[in-house]
Amino acid sequence: MSIVAEWNRLATDVRDVGLRIFESANVPRTHKGFGDEKVLALMLLARTVSNVKGAVLLLEARRIVEARTITRCSFENLYWTVGLAEEGEAFVHKMRDDEMTHRKALGQSIFTTEIQLEEDIASRLRNFMKGANRQFASTKTLSPKQVAEIRPDFEKTYIFYGHLSSDSAHPSVTALNRYAVPDTQLEEGGIDVEPVVSEKEMAETYEYLCMTAIGVCVAVNQVIGGTTGGSALNDIAVRYTDLSNRTKAHFETAS
Repeated sequence: MSIVAEWNRLATDVRDVGLRIFESANVPRTHKGFGDEKVLALMLLARTVSNVKGAVLLLEARRIVEARTITRCSFENLYWTVGLAEEGEAFVHKMRDDEMTHRKALGQSIFTTEIQLEEDIASRLRNFMKGANRQFASTKTLSPKQVAEIRPDFEKTYIFYGHLSSDSAHPSVTALNRYAVPDTQLEEGGIDVEPVVSEKEMAETYEYLCMTAIGVCVAVNQVIGGTTGGSALNDIAVRYTDLSNRTKAHFETAS
């Protein structure tokens, strides 16, 4: 079995562990409703499982840019889940403040444009803005870098997040260079709409995806107090470390 096929199998198994954690979770309803940190953790797990499913499908189709963009989302899931695990309800408040800050900014941008709103919609929006500005006057946004810094051992992963941002998620020069074919002595260059995807980049994307998804599973399991579904996490982590080491050795030898 190839290295990429092994990563595909591991990603699928990580997805299944995430589903088993979700299915075996026992999180009672509280007065906090969907604002309960345990419920939010399960939502982040659901989002992560969905990200893994989507990224695997894209990788199997060799849509590397799209797969890496989704994998970048999985890093954010990891940071937010760790935030919940480390700070609990205090991080929930930060999430709420971030949401309201973005909503206020969106409302303000609507009023500063020339968009014509129906009077009842404009009235509701003005009332919302007045209330939000009173209640959430000093709220702040959350950035992935800021949240990643909550745990020093996760902070270094922001380097990978930034790498995925510049080479896939954003239309940067680095990302666009993927499609550039340079001139050679024998042939004029141009633009390749289907650039070749290397096995090394496929394996790297799977590795990032598995790393973040395992981290989410571990953090969610911690937040909700443990589950029978999470009992497989130790074995999954061992497999990840072994495959990561073998992948590094494989491509070092190949080069």
